[in-house]
Amino acid sequence: MRRFDENELEHFFRKHRNEFDDASAPNDDSHFDKFMQKLNLRIKEYVSILPHLVKLAIITVIIFVASIIIWNNYIRKDRNEVTLGAKISMVIDKLKPQQYH
Repeated sequence: MRRFDENELEHFFRKHRNEFDDASAPNDDSHFDKFMQKLNLRIKEYVSILPHLVKLAIITVIIFVASIIIWNNYIRKDRNEVTLGAKISMVIDKLKPQQYH
């Protein structure tokens, strides 16, 4: 591709000045329509990821709840031992004054 220097370009513009003046500016509406038409050809379909994110959130909650239930009922080593709440209530019961019958 040939490169033009400033003098050659200026000479070309001066020589063909009337052709540049006659050229009309493109209509803004037609330009926008052409742009949107080209854009629509490139973008086939608008894809929303929101349904996928909702499904993922539901599955995450289900797995979380199931893992807590499984851990609490089957995996936890002290599941058959006395709980901390039961131990505290036993201590409180011992500290209460004995009532005589």
